[in-house]
Amino acid sequence: MAGVEREPAEVRIPKTALDAFAAALSVRTVATRTWPDGIDWMYPLGTWDEPHLEVALMPGGEEVWLRMSTDRSSAVVWTIEQWWDFAGRLPGAMPPQD
Repeated sequence: MAGVEREPAEVRIPKTALDAFAAALSVRTVATRTWPDGIDWMYPLGTWDEPHLEVALMPGGEEVWLRMSTDRSSAVVWTIEQWWDFAGRLPGAMPPQD
């Protein structure tokens, strides 16, 4: 996906998948798999064999991509600010560093 012109796509991320990822992130139980293009995708540990949300920080650190394991051809793109806002609302989140 890296370096490819993105076209608008509809990506449906069920709330349960987002909640499961948020819970895993908040207790630091996120696993990582590296794709052949070199991008590291994080997902909730122990969920590889079931539909799950995968998240990747894009090179340069300005975007975070989210995709479902059931459709890896499409991704939701968040700004890094949107990601920090999401992560900052998780239980046990660290206070923002100024």
